[in-house]
Formats: sequence, structure tokens, C-alpha cells
Amino acid sequence: MRAELVSILTDTVPLDGLYYEPEAGRARGAALLFHGNTMNFYTGPMRFLPSALVRLGLACLAFNRRGHDILSTRSSRVAEGGAFQTAGEGIEDNRLAARWLAARGFELRQSSVTATAACWRCATSSTIRARPRWCCSPRTAAARTSCRGAGGRG
Repeated sequence: MRAELVSILTDTVPLDGLYYEPEAGRARGAALLFHGNTMNFYTGPMRFLPSALVRLGLACLAFNRRGHDILSTRSSRVAEGGAFQTAGEGIEDNRLAARWLAARGFELRQSSVTATAACWRCATSSTIRARPRWCCSPRTAAARTSCRGAGGRG
């Protein structure tokens, strides 16, 4: 698995993150992992999910929104974090990260904190039978066909 530190530009502070890719061949899709308020990309699910997703042939972007951690400083001077993030900035951060993946050739299919929670519920429930969709896929007709076959809308 290859990992690359990335910074995604915003109108205030850059969004730091890690972009993961399979070692061999092109990724068959990508997952955009964004944390909840006051969390970050290097703990919890953002730390252990990328390796599992890359083993499935997916690229993965885990990144910090401006609302990462409760309070942090940049360059030991500028205060940032969940204490300062607005709802609009959080939404824009998700959009900017999706555009960053799009620039690498992936197309956004679905992005929602609620969808993530629903996927987790489906995966951990013994009574719910559902097949969640991936967030992103390569921009090819073959990928759209395979997404439909895997339960996505392609």
C-alpha cells in the first residue's frame, strides 16, 4: 500500500490528509473518509479503514476538516479546530476533498455522514440486509457497470 501526505487548499487553512493507493495497478474506485467534528484522520476508523479498503482495490483519502480536534494550532500560532469551524466550512471541506479525488480521476457517487452511519448499521446488524455503495468510482463505462452489479446505481 502506498501512502502520500496531502494538503487540500481552502480559503483559510489547508486540509491535511493521507491518500492511499494499492501497490499494483489502478484502483477500481475510491473511498472518501471524513471524520466527525473534533476528530481527526489519524485516529479511530480513519486510521484502520484505509488498509482494509486498499486490500479491496480501492484508493482512499482520509483527511482533516477544519473542525479536526477540539482545539489545535498551526505553526504554533494560529488557533484552529472544532471550536472554530462553521457548518458551512465543514460542508465545503467535504466538497473540496471530493474535488481533489475527482482531479485524480474518480467520480463522486454518494457522500453523507448519514449514509456512513447507515452503512455501519447494515454491516453490524444481523437483521438488516442491505448492500451499501462505494463513494467514488473511476470514470469508465466498465466501472459504472460493475457498480450496478455490486448494488450501486452506476
